[in-house]
Amino acid sequence: MKRHYEMLCFRSGSFRWCKRYRMESSLMLRWYSQQETSQRADAPPFPPRIDFYTAADGRRLAVRIWEAAQPPRARVVFLHGITSHGGWYSHCAQHLAGAGFQVHFLDRRGSGLNADRPGDIDHWQTWIDDVVEYIRKSFHEAPEMGQAHFALPAPQNEPVRGVVLCGMSWGGKLAVAVARRHPRLVHGVALICPGLYSPFQPGLVKRLALALPMPAWLRERRLKIPLRRPELFTDSQLWREFIDQDPLALREVTRQFAREDQQLTSYARQAAPHLHMPLLLMLAGRDRIVNNRRTREFFARVSSAKKSLNEYSHAAHTLEFEPDPLPYFADLADWVSRTTSA
Repeated sequence: MKRHYEMLCFRSGSFRWCKRYRMESSLMLRWYSQQETSQRADAPPFPPRIDFYTAADGRRLAVRIWEAAQPPRARVVFLHGITSHGGWYSHCAQHLAGAGFQVHFLDRRGSGLNADRPGDIDHWQTWIDDVVEYIRKSFHEAPEMGQAHFALPAPQNEPVRGVVLCGMSWGGKLAVAVARRHPRLVHGVALICPGLYSPFQPGLVKRLALALPMPAWLRERRLKIPLRRPELFTDSQLWREFIDQDPLALREVTRQFAREDQQLTSYARQAAPHLHMPLLLMLAGRDRIVNNRRTREFFARVSSAKKSLNEYSHAAHTLEFEPDPLPYFADLADWVSRTTSA
């Protein structure tokens, strides 16, 4: 294990990054050892391979990759929430890998393993560009990062069959924006409790304030993310403790981030008529973060002829943290399989 960390540090070029990964892995294993056997969704999550790619602006960004045991049936690219990172979703990724899918979990710039400029962004379209750059380099072009990458050439007007984009919480909003801007990039989109509509989003007065011109010093001032209470995410006391202790969880963002997030939200909310690819929406019945009613209305406006809605009536926001998340894992794996084999 020590050699594993040393190799990761060497490849990343950052011992600061290595320390963050070590802290996250230790916390996950410690939490898992405290669970009762009856509560465990599966075997302890095995660590992913950590890789790095270069964004369009030269920024070096981390991605977690879970390999399938056999040649993958499809590739699933995940985007995480505003507070979380790819490390929260090891069980889901492991389940999908066991079902024959290669899983790629991108940590957003300034979040998770990407320690530079935490909670900051220059422009909302940079979030889109980061996702597009990774997918294009990974699946459209020649391999650049070892076995994580597969060249899958396709006609310019056709999606790359076998690649699905999954957005969780805030990442659902980003997934919708990516699919609107680049409708031929992936074969399908899954939205898991997407943060398109939330009672925690800024009201009119705050939105107007964020839209005003700001000097550089004000753009860099930090704001606390309103989703600070772990009970918003889950009813599980153990998982609440995990969230509260997670050293990689994002707790603050810059005013610049908040302003650009409003632009992303507006762009994503207008995307429904532009979404023609297969689409899956998963909702938690007891979600305290997402406005399910308005999200269903968005879903009804989606143009896709192949759209599915799954609701888990007794679940809280983070389906991964449910006492038995296996039905959710199985539903997602089944949809990915049907979508990519159609």
